[in-house]
Amino acid sequence: MTAPEDYFDINAEPSGFNGQFDPDPSERKIPPIDGKEDEISTIRDSVQNEPAFTGKLQQPQLGQWLARKRAACTLPGNIVVTLVAALVAGPFAVVGAFMSGQQTIFHILYLILFAPVIEELLKQSGMVYLLEKKPYRIFSTSQFIVAAVISAAVFASIENLMYIHFYTAGQSMENFVGYCCFRWTVCTALHVVCSVVASIGLIRVWKKQLADGRAANLAFGFNWFVTAMGLHGLYNLIVTIINPHF
Repeated sequence: MTAPEDYFDINAEPSGFNGQFDPDPSERKIPPIDGKEDEISTIRDSVQNEPAFTGKLQQPQLGQWLARKRAACTLPGNIVVTLVAALVAGPFAVVGAFMSGQQTIFHILYLILFAPVIEELLKQSGMVYLLEKKPYRIFSTSQFIVAAVISAAVFASIENLMYIHFYTAGQSMENFVGYCCFRWTVCTALHVVCSVVASIGLIRVWKKQLADGRAANLAFGFNWFVTAMGLHGLYNLIVTIINPHF
């Protein structure tokens, strides 16, 4: 029979027993686990990673799990997953472009402050998912750069088509061809550059994860995301002042 004070001892944790164990009476009142937790969450939140149990801040179980999963992955499979993450994130970010095209009283404020934040975050959403849920699929920093370029190019292409054929349809322009060329060159380049800048933040997060053997912490990429959003917002402010059509 386990003494009450022993329930607070880490050595009494159920995960340390291969067979039967004497549960804390209060655990009988806790709803059963639904079993829907994903694999990385189970490993990340395991008591086996507690510093009091391991004697260090690193999470050896997570590191070992990553090594096992990474060894089971193939290079072609990793490349396909990266491309899918990039291709999905691009159209997903179009919600920002759609909202920015709505002519409301907050239109300018949205273009300068909110659109850059929404778009830069969503363009990285595919790689953020891999970092947090399937980090064993990431094997090189080049994946982040390639995904950023593809995602930005897909997003910019859809956005350009929306602006050229929907938002400015029926409006008179002195140089419509020049406007189209500007969107396909300068605007596309802006999205690619900002996405690459933000991806550097994700690279920092990934390298920190590898160094510490811990779950990804997006806070380590915060400065690069803010830089990308700032560049995007500054661009929107400048072109809006020069010509609202941009």
